[in-house]
Amino acid sequence: MTSALEKPADLSLLPIPETVVNLYTPKRPFRATVVSKYRILDRSSPNYCWHVVFSLKDSEMVGKYRIGQSIGVMPNGRFNDAAFNYVHNALTNQIRLYSIASASWGDDWKGETVSLCVKREVREDEKTGELVLGAASNFICDAKPGDEMFITGPVGKSFLMPDDPLNHDYVFVATGTGIAPFRGMLIELFNRGFEREAWLIFGVPYSTDIMYDKDFRYFADHYPNFHYITAISREQHNAMGRKLYVQVRLEQNQDSLAPLLEKPDVRFYMCGRKGMEYGIYPWLYRIGSNLVNLPEGLTLEDIQRLPQDAPEWSRIERARDRERLLKETY
Repeated sequence: MTSALEKPADLSLLPIPETVVNLYTPKRPFRATVVSKYRILDRSSPNYCWHVVFSLKDSEMVGKYRIGQSIGVMPNGRFNDAAFNYVHNALTNQIRLYSIASASWGDDWKGETVSLCVKREVREDEKTGELVLGAASNFICDAKPGDEMFITGPVGKSFLMPDDPLNHDYVFVATGTGIAPFRGMLIELFNRGFEREAWLIFGVPYSTDIMYDKDFRYFADHYPNFHYITAISREQHNAMGRKLYVQVRLEQNQDSLAPLLEKPDVRFYMCGRKGMEYGIYPWLYRIGSNLVNLPEGLTLEDIQRLPQDAPEWSRIERARDRERLLKETY
């Protein structure tokens, strides 16, 4: 087992830091050095995703960021060149935010590093067919140990674990790179002696796209209070022969999950593609969860039939229990 998952025996864990934001800004960024990186997708995957570790040594951010926050990266190099990547020019000079994938003590256990889970953005322009390369994602994935880049942050106050994390149960639902914060949260929980119940439902298109799979399987093998379930939408099917998404896994396990979600100290987190909400919210209504409230004028039947572009989704979103149901979708 790597040090990224298990606390060295001779070290004491850093206390949970207070929540601070914007220690570094676009006008005053920190020059971080890349310490290491490793691929977190199977080599046969059509996608490219890397775990990249940055040094925070000598910065104000050491020991002060919290898992659930993000840091910004200021892109540079060839992918930030409008002449090279003109189709993507609107994003070339923007700071890109990435969810932190390490626990609050970093991958070095001293709080002097911070890690990101970064997928290369590679696509074609719909009209011209020209190749579009994400300015920040390719800049980060191309980096080598010793390279420097400007970062900002930390950012975010709404997706954190509670200040007393061991006194709660958790249900984490992720798609794609939305898995990043849950890696850090689980490392933090189990190294602090977590004894309550935690579930992770992770959805990806293909089995080759499962990120950090060995890490999560380690926790599942060693901690009976952790339940790790994947939803492989292009390879697995539901009972009706359709694609299997995360909401199907929630429904398949609702005999265990429904009573867990009724507990006042449970926390339900969603992170990933926005489309996941259109399956998860209806499921929560079907089981009568107190994490959501029925907006005035809508019935359960109305919600089950809503198309994804319906304006009512904004009302449903506002009606959730914001303290217990936390989400970051994009």
